Amino acid sequence: MICHVWNMFCLSQGSLVKIRKIFPILVLFAIELIQQSESCKNENCSPFLRHTRKLTKLTNKKTAELLEIYKASQGDSSDLMCDMQMDNVPEWTVTGQTRAERISCVYMLLKEFLPHLKTVMEQQKDLDPPANPVTESLGRVIIHVHHIVLRLNCLLQTLQPNIPIPEPADRPTGIPPAQNIFQQKAYGCIILSRLQQLLSQAVIEQKSLKGKVCRRTNKLFKNGL
Repeated sequence: MICHVWNMFCLSQGSLVKIRKIFPILVLFAIELIQQSESCKNENCSPFLRHTRKLTKLTNKKTAELLEIYKASQGDSSDLMCDMQMDNVPEWTVTGQTRAERISCVYMLLKEFLPHLKTVMEQQKDLDPPANPVTESLGRVIIHVHHIVLRLNCLLQTLQPNIPIPEPADRPTGIPPAQNIFQQKAYGCIILSRLQQLLSQAVIEQKSLKGKVCRRTNKLFKNGL
């Protein structure tokens, strides 16, 4: 019998297994709801920017915590696995000369990470024992990342209203082919580690915006543009 401390309810081992099997489906359903509900219209600029930055900071913190949980669940060799070199893994370095270019880079990189995060989620069906909280925490991080991507899309529409927002190619870094258990563990650790590094950079880039984006937006409206 496993008890969920925060919500004060208990589940049998069999119930937990069943829940974890359908959890990826629930995550995808939540993402679909976010896509349908998120809109850039009628948003007050300053609060929107502030909330986006807070969400990114929270997701960065949750990803760092998830990475530690993931490492602890993999055993003594987890640090070595996270430092391995692996093909088909997104980069985390933010590039660009202007604020818009760097926010655009963050946007595209986060979109590249999403299919990889979903793959790690699928792999947890084989790797994650019922009492391990990796799957649940990972699902929350995926939803947060998806929400950040949608909000950055809105920011880019403000930063460069007359320029199409660039999108990454479909599965640009590729999803790895069938992997053995060790490769799956290493892959998950590398993905989470790089995501956390990217989110740290994303927080810095959003801090650099501060009120500049909103002042520009107000000026455009005053000029009737």
